[in-house]
Amino acid sequence: MKKVQWEMNEKFIFPEAAGLPRGAEKVKVTPRFLEEATEDAVRLKGIYHIAANVSFDEGEYSLEDYSKAILIDDVDLNEQMGYFEYAVPLNIDLPSDAGDPLEVRVSNARCTVNGQGVCEINWDVECSYKEIVVEEKVVEKVVEIEEVPKTAVAILETSVVHDEDEVLSFLSELEDGFSSTIFRSNDVFMESKG
Repeated sequence: MKKVQWEMNEKFIFPEAAGLPRGAEKVKVTPRFLEEATEDAVRLKGIYHIAANVSFDEGEYSLEDYSKAILIDDVDLNEQMGYFEYAVPLNIDLPSDAGDPLEVRVSNARCTVNGQGVCEINWDVECSYKEIVVEEKVVEKVVEIEEVPKTAVAILETSVVHDEDEVLSFLSELEDGFSSTIFRSNDVFMESKG
């Protein structure tokens, strides 16, 4: 099994009427995705579903980190405790050799607050999958070479008229069982000089 790990985070702010977030009693992040295979990769598309119980206190917001945070308008408040849910996009590209079983697990979901109104949810992601090993089959092809009877070679040699000067010297010195043939290249005879 091959494993890939990384860390995710998302920053949230809440309506001023809720107060300043001071921490979280419970944070749960659940990955939900669909698998899509292409020629180049295995793509996982879905969401990380965040559900959190955040405690609030009275206080004033600072405007420093608002631009990088997501405003959660819909907070279910019960005195100083608030509950919210949010979906963060999940897009993971794995190599094309990623196969089943394919799992995405979330661990160590936690909440940190900066005291200025920003609540940051962090979680660790581990994706594990089995690598598909493509085995290459080696096929041996055995070719049987039949020995040509000497009578057939003798018939061929007598039917071909050739001049010894036209045959390359290394061809004429071949052992028995081999035959030499003259080939024409664009009707031009090839000669070896030597």
